[in-house]
Amino acid sequence: MDVKLLHTADWHLGKKLHGFDMLPDQSYILEQILQLAKEEKVDAIMITGDIYDRAIASNEAIQLGNLTFRKWNIDEQFPLLMISGNHDSATRLATGKEWFAANHFHLNTTIKESLTPITLGDCQFYLLPYVELIEACFFVENEGLVEEAPNSLSQVLQIIIQEMQKTFDPSKKHIFIGHLFVAGSLRQESETPLEIGGLQSVASDLFDVFDYAAFGHLHSATANLKGKVRYSGSPLKYSVGEYRDPKGVRIINTDLLADDFEQATRFVPLQPLREVYHLEASFEDLLYQRGKLKEYANDYLSVSLSNEEVIMQLMNQLRPLYPYLLNVTRKERQRLESTTKRIPLSKINQPEALIQDFFVRLYEEPLTEQQQNWIKDAMNQVSGKDES
Repeated sequence: MDVKLLHTADWHLGKKLHGFDMLPDQSYILEQILQLAKEEKVDAIMITGDIYDRAIASNEAIQLGNLTFRKWNIDEQFPLLMISGNHDSATRLATGKEWFAANHFHLNTTIKESLTPITLGDCQFYLLPYVELIEACFFVENEGLVEEAPNSLSQVLQIIIQEMQKTFDPSKKHIFIGHLFVAGSLRQESETPLEIGGLQSVASDLFDVFDYAAFGHLHSATANLKGKVRYSGSPLKYSVGEYRDPKGVRIINTDLLADDFEQATRFVPLQPLREVYHLEASFEDLLYQRGKLKEYANDYLSVSLSNEEVIMQLMNQLRPLYPYLLNVTRKERQRLESTTKRIPLSKINQPEALIQDFFVRLYEEPLTEQQQNWIKDAMNQVSGKDES
């Protein structure tokens, strides 16, 4: 029997974006994924790690996770193939997994479990959770799989995959599920780095022995398109830096893997409850919602402000119009941050000179006489002097 799969990852339940609770967004998108799974009539759902954003997840995040698993697995009877990621607590996540398996909810949280394939239709699945290099080295040594300790995750993984191959049924397709950083992949700011000096990254060609390698950890579905490796990406944008990235899941048609890999692993975009946008605008445009700005009122919004003058109570003025305003930065700040000039020691004890220097770097022009008088008045108040 040919198998049709849905591949999703990196839910990060409980995640906050600039202080905003994303649980409503996550609940909305998980329901959308469920509806897609029903429309596509998939045979199973692969969840490739980072279910929660923290090892000790909040009660609300756990409740959403449990509700989702109940809906997907018990109510809708979708088999689930899931692993723990680097954000998850493998021990906490594993609680009750023996019961889960009785209803075709397969959850792997250890390396040893990955060596036993899970068979569904004409596919064998090998579920390898996230592991640290030292843990993986200890495992292969303790199991007597090596004589000399490996010194990189690629070497360890090669040994583990060789063990997996011993159980390959040649009449079936072989699907790898992992949570790793594949060498050459593109990273985004919302992701936690896994590799140190290359030791924690793995070569993509290790997975050529599989028909499909489903990965989690990287939040972009296009992070790596080499060989059999594919990331589903996160279902939502978890940083402003991801505002241009399409978010969704992958639908895998295993019967097409050998003939048309791209079509067999197609990406399906999702529509979030709230989008993430990054805009360049003036304060006046934002305040009077000129142009299309009103259309962004109910979305997460990051703004690069073009104004040079100081604007009092800026966020307080904009929040009523843009309740999901993430942050406001000034374009000039980027110019300031790129300046490497050091402040002369002679100015350290001269506050007015420091302010003058700061202003010139930021605006590339000196303070006006009126501005200098304001600064003097402010400094006098701070020092307890009053020349009036």
